[in-house]
Amino acid sequence: MNNINHLDFTPAERKKLRAAKIKLKEVHHHSVGEIQKLLDTSKIRAMELYALSEFQSLPQIGIRFAHDLISMGYYSLNELKGKDPAKLLDRFEQQLGAWIDPCLEDQFRLVVHYATHPGKPKNWWDFTPERKAFREKHGYPKTRPKAPWFNLPQYHTAKQIVAAKEETQLDLHKKLKQAAAYMKKNFADNITLAELSKTAGISRYHFLRSFKHAYEKTPGQFLTHIRLKEASMRLKKSGQDISQVMIACGFENKSSFIRLFKRTFGVTPVGFRERSR
Repeated sequence: MNNINHLDFTPAERKKLRAAKIKLKEVHHHSVGEIQKLLDTSKIRAMELYALSEFQSLPQIGIRFAHDLISMGYYSLNELKGKDPAKLLDRFEQQLGAWIDPCLEDQFRLVVHYATHPGKPKNWWDFTPERKAFREKHGYPKTRPKAPWFNLPQYHTAKQIVAAKEETQLDLHKKLKQAAAYMKKNFADNITLAELSKTAGISRYHFLRSFKHAYEKTPGQFLTHIRLKEASMRLKKSGQDISQVMIACGFENKSSFIRLFKRTFGVTPVGFRERSR
């Protein structure tokens, strides 16, 4: 269960980065010019890789939202400094042609916060009360799209699966959902790829390939996400100590659990509990 973020590097790009001893998550520690020269690529590709790395260095910012920011023409946090999050959301919805989940506005607020106050760690849900108060007072523009985001083809999980026929896509999606439900129900267990592919009723290779297309995460990353989310809820609502939470959520190594938790939420489990209180 490694890094739950996902960076769109090609195998050739990964090989060159390994040769230069540069970790994928640290690509944004280098300038666009350095990335372009190192990977022998175009400037726009170097800018994109820099942006994907930097945006996903923030807590709870994943590959989809990183691509959303790039689609709006932003390639670094510095370009978002001082921006109005509400206007960013309005612009994105117009570009998308649909209204989006309100939580995305919290993520816009998060990236603007980090761009403007890089030394003050926060999570997207810290901005939920602020967003709700703002929208209660100002509402949304009259020009806001009427169609919901979940009706758009790109947000249909089944559409992400590579298959020649639509019925094959739907069948695979149904099988993958069974495996996802199995993980959600048995997250504390030591779940193997063999179990998941058997639950889905397809080969390991086909299961892994289809799952990554559908959920934009490997099964291991998906399971880690479920476990970390459960851990955060237990830290908020239960009196269990850190070790008890770790074991109850399927983690076996405390240092690994703390590292993954901090990478995801931007704070240690102890710090998360104290802040929740």
